[in-house]
Amino acid sequence: MKNIINTYDSLNDYRLIVDLPASVKRKIADIKVEFDADYKGLVIPGGDPFVYLASFAQTESKEDSVVDILNKIALGFMPFKMHLKNFGHIESGEIFIEVEEQAALKMLIGQIKDNLSYVQDARFNPHPRITLAKRLLPFQVSKSWKVYERKSFSATYIANEMLLLKRMEGFSSWQILRRMEFQNMLISV
Repeated sequence: MKNIINTYDSLNDYRLIVDLPASVKRKIADIKVEFDADYKGLVIPGGDPFVYLASFAQTESKEDSVVDILNKIALGFMPFKMHLKNFGHIESGEIFIEVEEQAALKMLIGQIKDNLSYVQDARFNPHPRITLAKRLLPFQVSKSWKVYERKSFSATYIANEMLLLKRMEGFSSWQILRRMEFQNMLISV
């Protein structure tokens, strides 16, 4: 009689982001604290602002192939200038910082989408931005937007990498799985 061993292949969550320099994070953190004091919105947990690119789920056994594909995309992508300017809002209850000139980000998201069509629960960001507060009630949006549509914000930096975050099944916190540098190399994915 043969012993059959069943193995469990856990399903993990993954998120791709473009991180911000520490100086820009501090400026945004100050704005978030001020916003929360004035309007009591749901400030994004963890406090670290970032530009969300995509999220998906994948089994542990296929993680290495996903990482390889994403790393090849990053190696072939050129670092680009990110200019954050002023604020925007979405009627569904979100106030955010605008990313001006989104062509490079949308091209990056498009490459990711083209190469990760087989992953589970894939979501690709159609409007890259930095969320200050979300799930605001309609009166909070109208009251805060009257102030933030006149406020100015500006920050510029070079985006030279994307981060792949991982949340293992059964856990609530995200871990940095891989930093993937944009190196403008000739790579075929």
